[in-house]
Amino acid sequence: MPGVLRVPPLEELDVQEVAVSSAVLKAAAHHYGSQCDRPNKEFMLCRWEEKDPRKCLREGRQVNQCAIDFFRRIRTHCAEPFTAYWTCIDYSSQQELRRCRKQQAAFDSCVLDKLGWVRPDLGDLSKVTKVKTDRPLPENAYHSRPRPEPNPPIEGELKPSPLGSRLFFWSW
Repeated sequence: MPGVLRVPPLEELDVQEVAVSSAVLKAAAHHYGSQCDRPNKEFMLCRWEEKDPRKCLREGRQVNQCAIDFFRRIRTHCAEPFTAYWTCIDYSSQQELRRCRKQQAAFDSCVLDKLGWVRPDLGDLSKVTKVKTDRPLPENAYHSRPRPEPNPPIEGELKPSPLGSRLFFWSW
């Protein structure tokens, strides 16, 4: 039925949370963005096309799993330099990256040596990209409504207002 709202069961919504602070997210953002680019863009495309978050639960789970795997790999291979980096960011006054360049260089070299991940250049992650997806296009991808009926023709003759226009309250 089109008027019935389907609420997903709790088992379908239950996922392991990525319990990290904002400093950890900020420190890992560049590498996370390059490693989990595809699932994130797939999820955002689904959200934009479907306009209903319930239809994108599978893609959301993939984003969550990618983040969990990413932080596990960081913890396994580069825990010490990463902890030094995010702690520096956390203790700086406004979580400024410029005060922690030495720790960032140590973390980036560890990630490059042990995982083979290159830190993306500034602006690489914000470039417009096409996303190839296996999902079928929704029936109404733009969720457009039917065009409204044109205004009906005015019957009778229009006369100017005897008291003048409302837009100009000064009559002189």
